[in-house]
Amino acid sequence: MARISAENRRFVLAYILLVGVPLLGLAGVLKFGRGLSAPISVDGVWKLSADGTHLPAKCAKGLAFLQGSLITFSQSGRDVIVTVNGEGAISGSGVIEGTTLNASLPVVATTANEPGCNTDNVLTLRATVDPKLEPRSMQGIFSFQQCPSCSSLSYQAVRQSRSSRTGAH
Repeated sequence: MARISAENRRFVLAYILLVGVPLLGLAGVLKFGRGLSAPISVDGVWKLSADGTHLPAKCAKGLAFLQGSLITFSQSGRDVIVTVNGEGAISGSGVIEGTTLNASLPVVATTANEPGCNTDNVLTLRATVDPKLEPRSMQGIFSFQQCPSCSSLSYQAVRQSRSSRTGAH
């Protein structure tokens, strides 16, 4: 029976370390990753429609810029950057959990020193995305965090197709 030389033994050991161990690691990652699923996609431009007729005048004034606005969502995994492209564009951030989107947008002086409302306010967005509809749609509410006298504004939004966006690249 032939003996394996020391040089061949080092080669076999190096082969096991450089090929076998990474293959075992890859198999473990693939097995672990089977249970993972990507979050729902909201990336893109959405057309907003809302009915603010039931809101008090001070709140309707603060939320008027939302009516007919386009909302742009930039998504990376669960994290979302939200930009309302209306008059005086504002940006904020949020998170997607399942089909629910939660975001906060800083808004300055929207309610203009109304009693019980701060001038530096935060507009919160909470929505449920319906992934089955095409084009994709969401329904939710906007509300001022620091103005309890203002009720929430219900809205619907529909994702715009790339061809219907003006100025899209």
